[in-house]
Amino acid sequence: MQYVSTEYKEGMKQAARNKSYMRISLGLINQAAQTAAEVQNAGYTYFADLIKPLSTEAVNKTYATYENDFSKVDRSMYFLPRNGPGKSFYNAGMVTEALCGQGQQPVVIIHFNTLDPLDIKGLTLELGEAYPVELTVETDEGIFDYENDSPTFKTEDTFNNTTFMKIYPRKMKNGIGRFRILNIVFGIGITFDNEKIVSAEMKSHISPISESLPSVDFSVTIENMDKYYNVDNDDSAINYMETGQEMAVYYGYTLNNGSIEWVKGGTLFMQEWSADDKLAKFGAVDIFEYMNDEYKRGEYRPEGISLFDLAVDVFEDAGVLPEGYWIDPYLKKVIVYNPLPMVKHKECLQLIANAGRSVVMQNRDGIIMLKSSFEPEKEVAANQVAEYGSIECLLKERPYSEYAAFEQNYSQVGRQQYFMPRGKNFMEVGYVSESISNEEGYFEENPVITLTMESAYTFYNLTLLFGSIQPVEFTITTFNDGKRLKRFKSKSITEKTIVYYDFIDTDKIEIEFTRAKPHNRIHLKQILFGSQTDYRLTYDDLTATPNGTKLEKVKELRVIRTIYTRGTELKDLTTEETILAAGEVREFEINFGNAVHNLSAVCMINEAIQDFGAVVVESSSYWCKVRITKPPAKDTKTVITVRGYEYNITTSQETTKLNNSGSIQTWNNPLISSAEDAKNLVEWVGAYYKGGNQYELKYRGDPILDTNDLAYLESRYVENLMIRLEDVGLNYSGALSGTLVARRHV
Repeated sequence: MQYVSTEYKEGMKQAARNKSYMRISLGLINQAAQTAAEVQNAGYTYFADLIKPLSTEAVNKTYATYENDFSKVDRSMYFLPRNGPGKSFYNAGMVTEALCGQGQQPVVIIHFNTLDPLDIKGLTLELGEAYPVELTVETDEGIFDYENDSPTFKTEDTFNNTTFMKIYPRKMKNGIGRFRILNIVFGIGITFDNEKIVSAEMKSHISPISESLPSVDFSVTIENMDKYYNVDNDDSAINYMETGQEMAVYYGYTLNNGSIEWVKGGTLFMQEWSADDKLAKFGAVDIFEYMNDEYKRGEYRPEGISLFDLAVDVFEDAGVLPEGYWIDPYLKKVIVYNPLPMVKHKECLQLIANAGRSVVMQNRDGIIMLKSSFEPEKEVAANQVAEYGSIECLLKERPYSEYAAFEQNYSQVGRQQYFMPRGKNFMEVGYVSESISNEEGYFEENPVITLTMESAYTFYNLTLLFGSIQPVEFTITTFNDGKRLKRFKSKSITEKTIVYYDFIDTDKIEIEFTRAKPHNRIHLKQILFGSQTDYRLTYDDLTATPNGTKLEKVKELRVIRTIYTRGTELKDLTTEETILAAGEVREFEINFGNAVHNLSAVCMINEAIQDFGAVVVESSSYWCKVRITKPPAKDTKTVITVRGYEYNITTSQETTKLNNSGSIQTWNNPLISSAEDAKNLVEWVGAYYKGGNQYELKYRGDPILDTNDLAYLESRYVENLMIRLEDVGLNYSGALSGTLVARRHV
């Protein structure tokens, strides 16, 4: 769920909504040009960077240099280090040594290392504050002169049959200065807004138990009366569109104060487009649609590997850069041993997510996420506890009594408190600090209660139930994976204190009591976590009554454990007949149906081994690569045989009963081998099946909802009916509408 302002939430709940908006940005980047571009390394300063400007890395730190009206003394620039061996510099972009305006001609020369010339539609340059007001772009087809009045230069001109590009300034804004290119994009950005968009539809799907892969499908229709997007128009951007180009979708809503709050709807990737004389249509999908290569590195690891590290390996093999994915730190705690099968990378991520009780998804910035999706176990600890206090009681759901104690204005005689026993057979009274405050209410050592969650957790509000006397001040600090998220102070404190705060993706909370009433301890009876969601779908939000379906009951869920042991019988695992060409070093890739280990290879003619230098150079549990290092002197027919051992595989199962009748569901994730992982998985998947009811909803539409979100659905029969969203549809045609498919969450 996207987090928006209170004003936005209130506006969306109004009976008559304000105006909605939509904006789509399409980056027509020539990926071949972007990846094959190479800057000629001559004529640049020693602190210039010729690689990063071709990527998405921004220039955030600028060096002060001797140029006309360039350097500043407002702390926005940095001193330039002296040049020397081992020196490192901030990314300053391409910076020419020559200064324009002194009779010199600084120039940036780019060559495209491709087999064929490129057709490039548009050029975008980030030039910084000291930008050229006149510049020239030269390519194979000619010279293009431009005037410029901005740090960002854009042109939609077409550069066809391009193998090189020279960019040089003719006149600088500040008179005399170096020519800088901070970022260069071979292409343009196109934006559609309400004036152009006729209609748009986004459909998202997720399996809350990672039973299937997630998907996002988006389509938009825009007005094309000017025929700009006709395929026969040589200057049309549609002729330069490529599959995989990035599309960013935004939704806007007018708040009651007249301002517009924008919500990012998603980052998608172009798949199809078409146009006639009136309308142009574009279709885009999520990144998983393009992850179709196979993962071949699955290995049995007797020492184990965390799901986190296994996911990193899958991403690296798929060519996804670290900035393109996020993995829940919780997955570092789950260790697996079995190999991943030889399937597509996206299917490997699905198996990893399921084994770790997580979902795999793409967030709205286009980043692939593996995120835990269960209510974690919670633990509580404190830096100090009185002898008769009981810190563990804070998370139990029952009321606690109090002992009368020698604290100022604390003991009562109305049968609400108990005498302290002489022995140690204490009642459970919740948390009591060992320290007592001084006459001003301060502690020598502040009592601190620490709540830790098994994984990052989102919930709304925290309730603290104090004893008959309450503290004066406390602070709450939240963390995720060791990083501090937020720190805030208490406001009004009563016997039942509700901390109204959205605890988003939090795995640790520290409550530090900084002040109490004079000569008192801290007495805290209970801590209650708030709901996992604050979003409610009421009948006012729905455009039709919910269509509910009672799903088939699941009587029993079985999760299979797969246990590997090393084989002891050497076998000929596979044979392949081929002709080895004279003197040619060749490699063969071989797949196996069963998991194998300790491989070797031989070449045979009429069952006699030939020394052609057959070597297994790479291998995994389901794949190997054989190289012929001593090819024959003449073309020779031979049989390549791979020998090795097959793993022995045994199975067992973890079972849970869900209902007295219904079907039996069997869950088989090949990564699951330990009894603990099987138990966790059977409980997690079992809770999903126990929901039993599915709801199809038509509603007014809200761009902040994501698949896998929890929400409350108004019901005439069930109070606080919680549902989990599996399908989210959002339509725009000047106004919003939407559809949801959800399952009851128990």
